[in-house]
Amino acid sequence: MTKKKLVLVSIPIGNPLDISARTVQELNECEFVIGEEYKETSKFLKQIGIEKKFELFNEHSTDDELFSLLEKVQNSKSVCLISDSGNPTLEDPGERFVKYAIQKNISISAIPGASALMVALSICGFSSSPFTFVGFLNRENEKRSQEIKKLLNIKHTIIFYETPYRYKKVIQEISKHLPPKREIFLGLNLTCEDEFIFRGKIKDILPKLEKLPKSLPVIVIGPEKIN
Repeated sequence: MTKKKLVLVSIPIGNPLDISARTVQELNECEFVIGEEYKETSKFLKQIGIEKKFELFNEHSTDDELFSLLEKVQNSKSVCLISDSGNPTLEDPGERFVKYAIQKNISISAIPGASALMVALSICGFSSSPFTFVGFLNRENEKRSQEIKKLLNIKHTIIFYETPYRYKKVIQEISKHLPPKREIFLGLNLTCEDEFIFRGKIKDILPKLEKLPKSLPVIVIGPEKIN
């Protein structure tokens, strides 16, 4: 039996010009697209001039909806899975979809592209070998505080995502526990014309937080300095 094909497609994280020719070709040729949210998926496809039917899969999707979509993939030659931005399985619902697609013996391939994680790691100026990617911190204040304390025991570079409405509070929480010699990087709206970048001592960004916009953030904590 011929294995079916699910293509994981990374899309731009902010700047639409970052899309690759291969991405556009695959999205044009696939039978249908699986997106994360209706508004963002529709906007993205229109932006690149593609008229294509699409299904949705996100954190609210039920198991029945998941298995129904998997059946559609099995009955198709090629289906593209995308998220609202970046990699569809990196801190995104696509991770769950791929897990079950593997169990269904569906052939999976990937088209690489923009990733907020890799962009931040590339420009933060901190050592990338090794580094720890945390994803999103806990939503609950007390649990998040304990999580931050535990994470700061890691001596090498640490990267995590946050939400636009919570990152300022998280940086303030980090400042209570971060050793003075360790530096921090904050990137907002990376790759966009209005991107904001800060790298340096955490005490120097605290006074600026109030005026910063509610934008998509990536936070990187630099490695512990010996001297």
